[in-house]
Amino acid sequence: MNASRPVAPDALADAVRGELVAAGLPVLPREAHEGVPGGGASVGHGPEDDPGVWVGWVVGDVLRDRALRALEVGAYRHDGSEFHPTMRHRWAVGEAMAAAMAEVLRSAGYRVERNADDLRPGALLVRDRLPGPTWREPAAPPLAGSGGYLPGVRVRLVEGDHAGRVTTVVRAGWHALPPGGPPDVYRVGHPDGAGELDVPATAVTLADEDG
Repeated sequence: MNASRPVAPDALADAVRGELVAAGLPVLPREAHEGVPGGGASVGHGPEDDPGVWVGWVVGDVLRDRALRALEVGAYRHDGSEFHPTMRHRWAVGEAMAAAMAEVLRSAGYRVERNADDLRPGALLVRDRLPGPTWREPAAPPLAGSGGYLPGVRVRLVEGDHAGRVTTVVRAGWHALPPGGPPDVYRVGHPDGAGELDVPATAVTLADEDG
């Protein structure tokens, strides 16, 4: 889903779930609602003619039950001047988690709207994913290596007697350049397994992940 184009609601919902799970957030099963045990992100799509996906936050059982009890016993003033702390905290949690999920999804490239429907207070509406690279794409040249390779990274030699061979970085070094910038030399394992070699940074590139 690398372009901003209509997609099936189920596919978009699955992609949004995947982003929230990757961020480390608990995501409720499909069609979950306030009555299910536990809490987490709720993801579902609206009517068939609405391609968007709705995302909300369901608070945990203890907070939910206590806030409901405060509501049942009328522990608030109608003019909004005072609420029981439980009710105020539940609202604050919902707002905080909605803001966090919106930031996560926007960072992943999705177009997100807040407060898009008065009947869904606090819910996020995800329309689609905007064009552009994603965090799921592997780090590869030309950007990979710009900050320097760490020890253990597999690299391919592109200059010298061993050009085309794959080896492993032992450590980075700086001869002409001061530390703090990219290294200008690497010590790598000898491709034949006989000791180590010092090679210019220009002589190595990231080896293919499949070797």
